[in-house]
Amino acid sequence: MRRVAIGTSLALFMLAGCASQGEQGDGAVYDPIEPANRLVFAMNDAVDTMVLQPTAYVYKEVIPAPIREVVRNFLDWLSSPLYIANSALQGDLEGLEHNASRFVANSPMFGLVDNATGLGLERRPEDFGQTLAVWGADDGPYLVLPLIGPSNLRDTTGLVADYFMDPINYIGGDEDARFRYQIARKVVGAVDFRAQNFAHINDLKATSVDYYARVRTIYKQRREALIRNNTPASASASGAESSGEFEEFQPTNAPIEQSGKRSSD
Repeated sequence: MRRVAIGTSLALFMLAGCASQGEQGDGAVYDPIEPANRLVFAMNDAVDTMVLQPTAYVYKEVIPAPIREVVRNFLDWLSSPLYIANSALQGDLEGLEHNASRFVANSPMFGLVDNATGLGLERRPEDFGQTLAVWGADDGPYLVLPLIGPSNLRDTTGLVADYFMDPINYIGGDEDARFRYQIARKVVGAVDFRAQNFAHINDLKATSVDYYARVRTIYKQRREALIRNNTPASASASGAESSGEFEEFQPTNAPIEQSGKRSSD
């Protein structure tokens, strides 16, 4: 209970900051600590170049595609309780029914086989950052988190809340084992995401005049699309420059057909 109370207090504290730090009037990404963000971004990029990129290359070249799909399915199934909880918190009854039905359909095989997509129940991720947006919280200042990458104050608050909402953190008595499991889960998810987007991320790095700025815009576009549940927005409703680039990124655990082009496997 103490961890829950600490996590809730931290989330509320950060949300208060969200309310006081709105977006810029022209809809551009609010990035008041850009020099610090660029430094963290450069460090993350170095980790990607030296560790994540070669690991992802080996992963996609050595592990057969069907096995990678099983890993993806399992990671998605583990996140289903959070999708369900956040759909409920958003008052999205359709999303709640969708995610609950998807969880039940995939549970007989512990999520290893994605039966739900074949039934018309595609992956529909929900997180507490999206919930805060539905509740009216602005993005707040843009942040680049060490190892995690692009975020903002609202979505960072969401990460904290989702951690404490995850039921896996309360299963079993060995807290160290649960922590190691969560780290392994995040690492596998990061490697899988990098493998799915291998060619596109490399092309983005190679062709960007300002890689940092392009990633920042893509992050904002993608988060806005998720908050809208991927329903189209008018040009006037979207503040960020709408390049459509974010659609090329393949979110971890999602079927290829859900997010635009497929990068080379």
